[in-house]
Amino acid sequence: MTARFPLFLAACAALAAGCAPGATPMPQPASAARADGIARSAVYEVFVRDFSPQGTFRGVVEGLDRIEAVGANVVWLMPIHPVGVQNRKGTLGSSYSVRDYRAVNPDYGTDEDFRALVRAVHGRGMKLIIDWVPNHTAWDHVWVTRHPDFYTRDEAGRLSVPRNNEGELTDWTDVAELDYDNPRLRREMIADMRYWLQEFDVDGFRVDMAGMVPDLFWHEAVPELRAAGAEILLAEWGDLRMHQMGFDLTYGWPTYHGLKDVWKGKKPADAWVRAEVEELRGMPAGGLRLRFTTNHDETAWDAPAVELFGGPAGARAAFVAMALLPGRPLVYNGQEVESPQRLPLFEKEPVDWNRPGAAEARAFYRRVVDLSRTHPAFTGGDLQPVETDAPADVVAYRRGSVVVLANARPRPARVTVRGLDLGRARDLLNGGAHAGGPVALPAHGAAVLELAAPAR
Repeated sequence: MTARFPLFLAACAALAAGCAPGATPMPQPASAARADGIARSAVYEVFVRDFSPQGTFRGVVEGLDRIEAVGANVVWLMPIHPVGVQNRKGTLGSSYSVRDYRAVNPDYGTDEDFRALVRAVHGRGMKLIIDWVPNHTAWDHVWVTRHPDFYTRDEAGRLSVPRNNEGELTDWTDVAELDYDNPRLRREMIADMRYWLQEFDVDGFRVDMAGMVPDLFWHEAVPELRAAGAEILLAEWGDLRMHQMGFDLTYGWPTYHGLKDVWKGKKPADAWVRAEVEELRGMPAGGLRLRFTTNHDETAWDAPAVELFGGPAGARAAFVAMALLPGRPLVYNGQEVESPQRLPLFEKEPVDWNRPGAAEARAFYRRVVDLSRTHPAFTGGDLQPVETDAPADVVAYRRGSVVVLANARPRPARVTVRGLDLGRARDLLNGGAHAGGPVALPAHGAAVLELAAPAR
């Protein structure tokens, strides 16, 4: 690996904004319209290979009704580019092993098929973002022969698999690491990202391993991407500094792992809420977390949400607890019909959309997503813990005038909420009104209670 970081810090020192350790990067200002749109968004992640039996862009167009039916208004496509062949993993390889940034995977269709998909999404008033993989490429990417100086090298001068931010080699043997000390690489990468904004009218990017790319690149890239029309920038990274680089959304990894620990009984529910309140104190203005209970990595390498959280009821309660936190919810294809499929990253396994109870499950997820997008309590940033007599077992927090309760246990609970009057509270999730007193939650049940306005 070349000596990336000394060169990186020297270049940062030359920037007026500053990005060396300890400096405060200059945030990218968000327009009021863009910020409001993101605050009312819900993201739906699509693995094109598995979303339809044909595994194509046209298959996604034909399935847009399903995406709309769950209430999402941002479609995130996992990488759409040709997949590397050299050192490929599995039968079909990972879509995160990109062979050409300016081409579409021929298995998915043609350029015109992709344009038709973008038009179809926009025709429904939705946004479309594509996955971008800037840290590494396939070993047979077109740059390997055209621009061999774009890559890091090992001690013998050979291409290298990526290293993590601690300098340790990863096991990502199907990809080769790019060298961001090279300014020509940085310009070419920005040009390729602008290409999709300008030529195909995509609305932004979900950036894979965004924090493994030096901050210097994002200082250069984000203003140009915004100028080219990028409305949504989602970083697959948890460090809040990514918002200072100009990203709208970052991954809420600690929240996700903590929620799994709550469900396993390893962490009290009230401690999970307090940790979230504390983390949000450091959130830069305008920044939001992506809230998920599964995604393509978790489903493939761990288990789908319906398994992780103890069945359909547990998965639903976990989604309520997560999706109604400050941030924006994510639904991964198949999650909303409670599919138990693990959807491997290197093979093809179309989602079984016709599972028993699929319509009822999708309607539930739709209710939660709609609340997150439309209720004023859930489009702001306020979050407060709520004290109950079941602090270890029931997630309890307040957003504005609304109290969220989620039972993490596979047994019923009668929960007394302390310090709040729940009399005449409306249950926005299940319907009806609460008469006051303890709240009866079924095994893995949830309630979203809007407090009654004080009498005048």
